[in-house]
Amino acid sequence: MTDREVRFPDGAWRQLEALPQDLRWAVQRAVFHLLTERVPTLADPFPRDDPLPGAYELHLPTDGVTIWYVVTPYGGKEVITVEVVRADA
Repeated sequence: MTDREVRFPDGAWRQLEALPQDLRWAVQRAVFHLLTERVPTLADPFPRDDPLPGAYELHLPTDGVTIWYVVTPYGGKEVITVEVVRADA
């Protein structure tokens, strides 16, 4: 298995911190899951009309949160960069 690393750019980290605690925990569980399965069954290529290689939208309907992330190879690792974390309206 390839080593994986998760990164949160400043904007995504601020979005995560702004969520209520229960949504932060849901995102945390999803991120830990990405370390073992980088493309969970609920993830869709993003954008849907012309997908970018390695870009995914992970919607967690029971938790009411959506995570957009990109997976890129770098130095023998897969780097999972969480781009956007947003509570569903």
